[in-house]
Amino acid sequence: MFHCHTVASDGTATLEEMAQAAKNLGLKYLGIGDHSQSLTVANGLSPERVRHQQAAIDALNKKLKGIRLFKGIECDILGDGALDLSDAVLDEMDIVIGSVHSHFGQPPEQMTDRLLAAIGTGKLDVLGHPFGRMLLRREGYSFDLEQICNAAKRQDMALEHNASPSRLDLNDVHLRFAKSKGVKIIINTDAHSFTDYQRMKYGILQLRRAWLTKEDVVNTRPKAEFLAWLKSRRG
Repeated sequence: MFHCHTVASDGTATLEEMAQAAKNLGLKYLGIGDHSQSLTVANGLSPERVRHQQAAIDALNKKLKGIRLFKGIECDILGDGALDLSDAVLDEMDIVIGSVHSHFGQPPEQMTDRLLAAIGTGKLDVLGHPFGRMLLRREGYSFDLEQICNAAKRQDMALEHNASPSRLDLNDVHLRFAKSKGVKIIINTDAHSFTDYQRMKYGILQLRRAWLTKEDVVNTRPKAEFLAWLKSRRG
């Protein structure tokens, strides 16, 4: 799983608690994806705090056996499509998830251009909860999914299916469309505590509803294959 939050931003469990719980579930790798600095409401990480967390992950990787922790970030996609952290900081990450958390009211054409600009930086490995919907709370914003899928395929990046029951984003229709365009999918729980790992079952049901199989989902792969994908797309 990736896109997992800790007490460093708006999660409720420590880095080690999240890692140990994932190991107990039999996971072979886990990606940490706390928020970046502009999302102050979620205690987003500054570059200095990012590097402090990276050092903690390095230390924990030496301590824990049987699971690999990936250094990640959920980097805000700002209103103009720029990313919330510098290229230098993002290049230090194992995996970068880019997500929209503001300016939801932009018209579809502007939102499309915004997402294309973010993807075009080449720094994103994953586009997080692409439509930004919150079920029973907020409709998702609109954009041209075909253009985003084409751009994602050119970059060999993945679109996220967010398994949180308040999101389930991409939905089944969007997942099926993304598959038809040859776009990679990654399934994440958006966990804010290790108890949220159980959300994965909801995401799997949504993927099955869209007729996706494990071959369509990058984080079903063994650790070595997953690393090879990250290395090839960044190379």
